[in-house]
Amino acid sequence: MQGRLRRVARTVALICGAAGLSALAARPAAATPYDNIPVGDPIEQEIRILDLFDSRKLHGRIRLPHLATLPLQPIELQGLGQPFEDVNPVTGIALARLERVLGRDRSPLFAPHPSYTSTPRLFDSSSEKTLLQISTTIEGRAEREEGDSHITSGSGFHGRIGLGLGQLLAFTHYVVGRFDNAQEFANPIVPTNDIIVLPEEAFISYTEDRGQWGLQFGRNRWHWGPSDDGSLVLSRTSTPLTGLAFRAHHQALRADGIALSATLADAADEQLAAHRIEWQLQDGLRAGITEAARYKSPGWEPLYLIGIIPYVLVQRLQVQAEPDSGAALRNNVLMSLDLAWRVVEGHKLYGELLIDDLHTSGAELPNKYGYQGGYEGAALLGGSRLTWGAEYTRISRYVYSSFFGRSYIAQGEPIGFPLGPDSRRMRLRVGLDASTDWTMFALATHDDKGENDINEPYVPGSGSVDAGTFEGVVEETSEVEVGARWWPASGVYLAASAGYRSTDNYTHVEGRTHRTAIAHIEVRVGR
Repeated sequence: MQGRLRRVARTVALICGAAGLSALAARPAAATPYDNIPVGDPIEQEIRILDLFDSRKLHGRIRLPHLATLPLQPIELQGLGQPFEDVNPVTGIALARLERVLGRDRSPLFAPHPSYTSTPRLFDSSSEKTLLQISTTIEGRAEREEGDSHITSGSGFHGRIGLGLGQLLAFTHYVVGRFDNAQEFANPIVPTNDIIVLPEEAFISYTEDRGQWGLQFGRNRWHWGPSDDGSLVLSRTSTPLTGLAFRAHHQALRADGIALSATLADAADEQLAAHRIEWQLQDGLRAGITEAARYKSPGWEPLYLIGIIPYVLVQRLQVQAEPDSGAALRNNVLMSLDLAWRVVEGHKLYGELLIDDLHTSGAELPNKYGYQGGYEGAALLGGSRLTWGAEYTRISRYVYSSFFGRSYIAQGEPIGFPLGPDSRRMRLRVGLDASTDWTMFALATHDDKGENDINEPYVPGSGSVDAGTFEGVVEETSEVEVGARWWPASGVYLAASAGYRSTDNYTHVEGRTHRTAIAHIEVRVGR
C-alpha cells in the first residue's frame, strides 16, 4: 500500500514540478484569472443563454468552450475581441452580467468593459510574475417550512485566497459557517451548534496561458452533462471531490477532454476514475461521452490515472496480469452519451442517456439505465428578456448501486442525479429580466420516488425484476416557487422566493400527505 501511495505522490510531484518550470518560462501575465468559476454560480445561466445564439455575434470577445464540462475558468471565456455594445437585450443582459464577473481580474488579453463596473477584490497585489488575491463574501440560503426556519449547509463567511506564479496557482476557499451534522466530524466553534471552519475548495493548478490545457490537484466540485439541474454521472449536487484532473482543448477538432481520479473514501480505499470528451461539432451543436469507474485500491491505479484507456478494458488488463485477483480488481463502470442542439436561434434541445448495466441475455439480471431531456430558450417580451426551460429525468432502479461494494456515492449521497435510483423528476422554470439588475422568476418541480435507494443493490439470484417500474409505494412531491432577484454588481446578489410544497404518500406510507408553505432567501455579498 505504501509503495503505491509513494508512486502516486511521485507522479503528482513530477507533474507539478514540470508545470512550475513551464510557468517560469511562460510569458508574464498580470493577475490572470486561472481560478475556477464555482460550479453552480448564477453566471452559468447567463453563459447558457449566450449559447442559444450565433457565437459570431459575440465578435470574438467571449468564447464558449466546454459548456457541459464544468467548472470553467475565466481565461477560457475571454476572447481577443474588443469591448462592444450589444443592442439585443436578450444577449446584452447576459453579456453585461458576464463582463462584470470577468472584469474583476486584470489581463493583458482581456481589458475590462468600460460600461460595466466590477466589484473589486478585498485585496489584490500582483506584478508581472506573481499574484496574491483575497476575496471575502457573506453567502448563504435560509429556508422556512412549517414555521421552522433553518440555514442551509455551507452558509456563512466565505474567504477565497489565490496565490499565483504565472499560470501556476494555489487556491483555497474556506467557509466559516453552518454545515449539516458538523458535530459528528468536528468540534464546533459554538458549543452545541454546527458552525465550523471547513474548506469548500483547495487545489493547486497549472493552466496554459490561453487556457488550452491544464491540470488541477485538490478538492473541487464537478458537473458533467448538459443539464442545468442535476446531471447523471457527475452532478453539481454532489459533495466536492478530492482528486487529480487533466484537461485539454484541441482547436482543430473543437474538442475538450478531461480525466479525473478522485478518492471517495480514503479509509476504505474506494476510488473513482472518470473521463469525458465534449465535441463542438458546429456552432450550436455539441456532443459528449462520459465514462466512469468505481474501483477499490489503496491509491490511484496508473491505468485509471492516465485516463486514455476505456475503463472496461482496464480491468481486463489487470486480471490478465493477476488471473486469481478478479474479485479484488472488479470495477463498476457506467457510461453516458449526451447531445445539445440549437434548433433555431434562441431555442435549444438537449438530452443525456446513462447506461449502467444492459443485458441482452439472462432475464433475471435487470437493465440499469437513466435518461434526461430538456428544452430551453430565450426571447424578447416587450422590452424585457424572457427565458424558460423544461427538463425531464428518469432513473431506473438499482442505478449507481453495487452489490459488491462499488456504489457511486460520496458521503452517503449519489455522485450523479440527486434523487438517486428509482426516481423521476419534471422541472419547469421561467425568468423575466426587466433590466440587467432585476429578475422575476418562477420554478415548478414534480418528483416521484420509489422505495429503492442507492443502498439497496440488485443481488444476483434475487429473481426477475423490471427495473423500469417503481418499487413499492411511490412518494409524489410537487413544488411551486416564485421570487425576485437583485444582481446589481458582480459581488452583490440577493434573491427571495415563496411557494408551496405538496407530498402524497409521504415517507412512502400509502395515503399519508404533507402540505407546507415554503420560503427562501439567498444572499451573496462581498468583494
